[in-house]
Amino acid sequence: MARDRKDLGARKFVRVDLQKPGFLIPAPDAPWIECYILDISENGACLDVGDLAVPKMFGLSLTAGGEVRRVCSLIWRRGELVGVRFVSARELRQGTPPPSEPDKASHKAHA
Repeated sequence: MARDRKDLGARKFVRVDLQKPGFLIPAPDAPWIECYILDISENGACLDVGDLAVPKMFGLSLTAGGEVRRVCSLIWRRGELVGVRFVSARELRQGTPPPSEPDKASHKAHA
């Protein structure tokens, strides 16, 4: 269910509660690790990864079969929750590093 814009504070993108399993892909040939996708937007997601060490850049499969995948940049971590930003194909082609500043609006929402 999409959250009302007034509840988003400074967020630029509407978050949708997803509450479903996903798979973190730490490296191209590494085994996939199950995580839990709490919410998602056009620009990123909030994941429950437990005590898993999460690399700065990784893949995320939104489906068990890998039909829907995104390259992600770790933005913040608070305990078992992480906030990620989806990296665009343009950024990958240009080698543009993801921003290193935490998205404070997303961070506060899950505090």
